[in-house]
Amino acid sequence: MSNIQYEYVDESLIDENYKCIICKEPLINPTVTPCDHTYCQKCIEHWLNEGYSACPSCRHILSMNDLKPVSTRLILNILDRLIVKCSQCGQNGIQRGNFNDHLTKLCPKGTIFCSAFDIKCPWSGPREQLENHLNTCNYEKLRSVLTHLVNKNRQLEEQIHTLTNQVQTLQSIVQSPTRHLITFDKLFEIEKRTDSGILSELYEGLIWNNVWYMHEQWVRTNHALSGWKNAYTNGHICVAFNGKGSSMSICSRRKEIDTFSLVSFEATAAWLDNLHINIIGRRLKQELYSKTIVLQFDNSQIFYFDWKNIDELQFIPVSGKEHPGIPYTDKYFAITWILLG
Repeated sequence: MSNIQYEYVDESLIDENYKCIICKEPLINPTVTPCDHTYCQKCIEHWLNEGYSACPSCRHILSMNDLKPVSTRLILNILDRLIVKCSQCGQNGIQRGNFNDHLTKLCPKGTIFCSAFDIKCPWSGPREQLENHLNTCNYEKLRSVLTHLVNKNRQLEEQIHTLTNQVQTLQSIVQSPTRHLITFDKLFEIEKRTDSGILSELYEGLIWNNVWYMHEQWVRTNHALSGWKNAYTNGHICVAFNGKGSSMSICSRRKEIDTFSLVSFEATAAWLDNLHINIIGRRLKQELYSKTIVLQFDNSQIFYFDWKNIDELQFIPVSGKEHPGIPYTDKYFAITWILLG
């Protein structure tokens, strides 16, 4: 299928073996059939989507699941090195494999956005006109002021989102008085400590395995540059976390008799970005529910569930991405509160 952004130089000299029998042009994303015929990916998929069920070359029965991408490096290199001419600016001598870089980074006719796009400048146009635009761009001239306003607006939106979630949680508690909101602030009153410690096994009538608590003062003193600080929302002074950055669980005291429901909780990643946590709900050791959530370093998040009749809740940290400037890679996370039913 033809690409209108470039044209081939000396296409007549290109070996027919490297051309698609459907569009008659050099192969793009070459795809091979079980009968060993090769087509452009879009061409053969379009052919099958049109209702045909056989190979265009030999009429061998064919389906979408039979198609495989060509992975032979020699063939792919030959196709990438075909010489093309840019249809927009007319530049010649570009290898097809490098054409996308030409279009997005070099082509004077290529459409780009203003460098002040991040502060809402709406201009877009040919790259060759960017310099003239910047000479009159009011957004760029007011960058410092607009950057502050954009950041402030983003912060307000995040605050609104957080408050909305909190209102929903409070409404949920009011509508169902049987629900039990567990926070960890009273641990300070019990333990009289401003550092960290292991959570009492029967805290709030539940069994807590590998669950620790940490006072806000400890974070301020020892880990001011961390995601920990974002867990202490709305005046909370203690949070729970997973010991040694590994799995933790919450269980009912009598698994044969007592069950609970998971409604929601608020959580934050301590050191990593995009920290994936697998959460499993069990009843009598049988897995009833499973879900993966993603925690962030920069802000706490509220997660909602409708898991009923479980006696064990397990949190398993899986993987995350290093946060710039943070030397730790442990998979710690904090829970500010948890709402059970």
